[in-house]
Order: sequence, then structure tokens, then C-alpha cells
Amino acid sequence: MDCRHNEEGERCAKRIRTPEEMQRANQRRKEDRARRLIWANFEPGDYVRTLTFKPEKRPKDMKEAQAVKAKFLRQLTREYGKRFYKLLWVANIEVTPRGAWHIHLICNRIEGGGDIIKDLWRQYGGVYDQELRDKDGEDIGAYITKSPASTDNTDHKVVESKYSHSRNLVQPEPKRTEISGWSMSDQPRVPKGFYLDKSSMVEGVNIAGYRYRTYIMRRLVPKPRDRKIKPKERRNESRHLHRRRRQAAQKAG
Repeated sequence: MDCRHNEEGERCAKRIRTPEEMQRANQRRKEDRARRLIWANFEPGDYVRTLTFKPEKRPKDMKEAQAVKAKFLRQLTREYGKRFYKLLWVANIEVTPRGAWHIHLICNRIEGGGDIIKDLWRQYGGVYDQELRDKDGEDIGAYITKSPASTDNTDHKVVESKYSHSRNLVQPEPKRTEISGWSMSDQPRVPKGFYLDKSSMVEGVNIAGYRYRTYIMRRLVPKPRDRKIKPKERRNESRHLHRRRRQAAQKAG
């Protein structure tokens, strides 16, 4: 018997998913995309920061929180650019039931980058330091995409959230393989030079009654990533910076 046939071999009727099941499926896809995005662009040792707000600096709503985050990231991008590095980032704005706003941020490490982040954020609140770790069971996808639905039955509830990432990230495309037959092997075959990220493996049955399995294979030795700004990019960035300064001066005048 498989998921599409009963014990007599007759085809089962399609079952319509409940809104709760659809919500869980959408959250899982969001976590999967974030997990692939993070491991395609970041590496162990990169910054994982929690930016908190002083009580008197807490935003009144999500729109204001997004404006604060955007201003901070513009300043951080400028500081990275001065050192000829690109800023790559993934972030999630969250607010708890008690009204405590905070931002979870993952960004690439540079020399002195931790101090830069603290100096720029000091006017708003504190910074809790962590690093991205290469460790199975540490589900970074779920961590950075927390939402009210995903935290409903946990001790760390979120009543509102907003996930986003920089536009200069590499967008990985998942490889899909169709398996014919009635069964799948217990464990995926791991190619040489890779290992299975066990926290990423999910199995289930889709709405059409077909079984599926998703997982991420990661390299034992990550590829070196060039995050420096190339000469042509430096000239373009310089032109954009001068243009922004002129526009700001015109508005002020």
C-alpha cells in the first residue's frame, strides 16, 4: 500500500488540506528557502547578531521598525564599502507579546566588523553576539524565519515578524529527482566530499498523495567566497554614494 491507494489497491480520494496544514507547509517552505540561501552565501564563523531596542527606542509598529533596520543596514553597507567588502545579510524583525522588539541578523564577517555593528546600533540598544556554526540539528532556517504561526506552541512566542535579505545573495536552485517505484531508501546517498545536513531532511505526502523528501547536502570543505568589492564595483558604489549625498543636500536645502 502507498499513499495513493488503500489496502484493496483502489485509488484513494484526494484530501483537501486544512488551513492549519497549509500554514505549516508554507512555513516549512519558507524555512527551506532560507536554509538554502544561508548555506549558499555564508560560512561558519560569520556573524549571527540579535539587535535589541532600549524601551524608549522601541518602534511603535512594524513600518517604523523596518525604517530603523533599513537605515542601520545602509550605514553598515557604507562601513563595509570603506573597507572594500560587500555586505551580505539576512534578517528577521520580531516582536514578543510583551512588546519587546528585536532583529535577528546574519551577515558576513570582516576584520573589526563586530565592533562596527555595536557602534552603529548603540543609539538603539544592545547587541548579543553569536557566530554561525557548522552543526547538525542547529536549524538556522527556522531560527531566522520565526513567525507567529511557527512559535504558537513554544515558549518563545512572536506576535509579528518580517523576514528579508539583501539582493546581492546567490539564489541556489534545488536539484529535483523523480523516483519511480513504490519506495525510497531509508537514507539519501551522500556523494564523496559532502555530508547530509540532518536538520534539513523533511519527509511527507503532498496534496496529490505522492511521497516526497527534501534535504541539503553540504560540502565538507566549503568553497572559498570572494566578498571583496571589485574595482569596477568600487567606482559604481562611489558614484551612488555621491548621488545620495547630493540628493540629501538638495532635500536639506
